[in-house]
This record gives sequence, structure tokens and C-alpha cells, in this order.
Amino acid sequence: MIGLFRGLRSVLILAAAGVLFGAFLMFWEAILMLWDSYRMARLNPDMSVIVAVLRATDKILLGIVLMVVGCGIALGFALDVPPDQRSKLPQWMIIDTIAELKNLFFQMIILYLVVHFAAQVGEMQVPLQWEALILPISALLLAGAMKLTASSHHLSEETRSDRAGAEIRRPVAVKMKGDGNDFS
Repeated sequence: MIGLFRGLRSVLILAAAGVLFGAFLMFWEAILMLWDSYRMARLNPDMSVIVAVLRATDKILLGIVLMVVGCGIALGFALDVPPDQRSKLPQWMIIDTIAELKNLFFQMIILYLVVHFAAQVGEMQVPLQWEALILPISALLLAGAMKLTASSHHLSEETRSDRAGAEIRRPVAVKMKGDGNDFS
């Protein structure tokens, strides 16, 4: 049975490698988009390249998030890194819980919606209609959901151990028969 679970660790390593490969693809696509924007600006200086730069920035940000997630999966869940080596790693590479991973995904989606909305506003040639508010409202609702899920997480290990230690040290009230007084 233990061998099966160790085999699942290799699947996690493959998943982390796939996420990291996706991050590098995002970086490559962003570089190509920026190069095309540079060529457009050189050929036609009157043309605005703001939207293309925003879209490339969106790809770069998504690549950064994918890199953090890939490293977090590998270092947090798939590989056993000794504590002395783990302390030498940058903090952004360490994701300890699924809750942190979920929070990172929430932030990534909100950031994508905000940048996508800015790019859409930059592309529009006509005045904005009320339907254009769907993306910012979605980002606002997701931010609220992220806040609610962040406040409802289970207790951390430190909090659990602190509470357990406090319960051990706390005197227990003992009720004596007869007079109704509590003695500790």
C-alpha cells in the first residue's frame, strides 16, 4: 500500500513539471507578443500597442503564478526537502497547504480578470455598455469568495499546538458534592 502512495508522488512530480512547462510556454508567448508589439510600433508609430503590451503582461503574470504553483507542488507535496535546505529556499517557492494553493488560484483568476478587462476597455472603439461590467463584478465577487474561504480555513498547526498546550496547562474545575462550590 505504501508503494502505491509513493507511486502517486511521481505523478505529483509529473504534474509539477507540466505546470512549469506551461509557465515557460506563457513566458515564450509573452516574449513573442512583445516582439510583435515592438515591430508594430516601429512600422506604424501612430498605432497604439497598449493592448498588446497588456496582453503580454497578462501572460507574464500567468507564467509567474504557474511557476510558483509548480514549485509549490514539487517542494510542498511531492519531494521531501530537509528543513535545513527548506529554510534556504525563497519563501515564494514554499506552499505548505492546499489552502495556500487555492488562495493563489483565486488571486490568479482575479488578476487575470482585471487585466483582461483593462485590455478589453483598451480595444473598444465604441462607448462602454453595461455588459462590460460583468468582468469587474466577477472579480469583485471572486475577491469576496476568496476572503470568505480564507477566513474559514482550519486552524494552523501552531494554533492547534498552542491551544492543546493551553488546555493541558488550564486547571480543570472540580465540583465537590455538598456545597456547590467549584474548586480548581
